[in-house]
Amino acid sequence: MTAKKSEADWAYEVLRSREEPMYYRDLVEAVLQLMNREITPRNMAAVYTQVNLDNRFTSSGDGYWSLKVR
Repeated sequence: MTAKKSEADWAYEVLRSREEPMYYRDLVEAVLQLMNREITPRNMAAVYTQVNLDNRFTSSGDGYWSLKVR
């Protein structure tokens, strides 16, 4: 059985496929669409919080998020 992907896992997939920073709102909306969840302030805050707490991501400034270079 495979583990269910978290919001941060989906965000990682989106950013990895884009290969460039994304504006936070666009990233959050893309994740919610992939997860088939309604775009509401509460759901958006949940995704944003998960991305903010996950060490795979970094803020690129001006509201943009990208993957950390390893």
